[in-house]
Amino acid sequence: MRWEAREAPLLHHRALFIYDEVMKAFIQSYKGKGDYRLHGAFAHLLAGQLPKNAVLVPLTSEPSHLRARGFDPVLGLFGQLRIARWLTKGDTDLPQAQKDRHGRLQTPQSFSATLPRGHARIRQVILLDDLYTTGRTLYHARNALRDAGYQGKVTSFSLIR
Repeated sequence: MRWEAREAPLLHHRALFIYDEVMKAFIQSYKGKGDYRLHGAFAHLLAGQLPKNAVLVPLTSEPSHLRARGFDPVLGLFGQLRIARWLTKGDTDLPQAQKDRHGRLQTPQSFSATLPRGHARIRQVILLDDLYTTGRTLYHARNALRDAGYQGKVTSFSLIR
C-alpha cells in the first residue's frame, strides 16, 4: 500500500545514513542490546543537519519500552539538540521491530500531542526518529500534531533510513 493512497500530503523526510549492514549492527547494539554508550556516536554530524529556526520534536519511546530498555533511544541520539517534547506515545501491543511491513502499516495511532502556548507562530516542526522503515510512526506523530491544532509545516528527519 502506497502512502499516496493513505496519507495526504506526503511527509518530506531526510536521513543521515542508509539502513545497511553497518547501521543494522549499530541499531542492534544500541537498541536491541541496550548499549547506551553509543548514543553520542553521531552527535557531531547531527547538529549540522537541522535548521536552527525549526522546532525539533522527538518521537519518544512508549512507556513499556522505556522501562525495559532503561533509556529512550531517540532522546539519546538527539538529546544534545534543543528539542521540544510535544509528543507522548502510549503502549502498543507489539514493538515495531517485531512486526513485518504489513503489521507496521496497520499499527494504530499511539501518539498524542500537547502544544505549547504560541504554537501558531511556529512555522516548522521537524520530527526526529532513529530509524525510518515504513514511516508509520512518523505519520502518526504528524497526525497527532495536526489533531492537536498545529498548522505549520511538518517534516521529518532520522539517523537511518
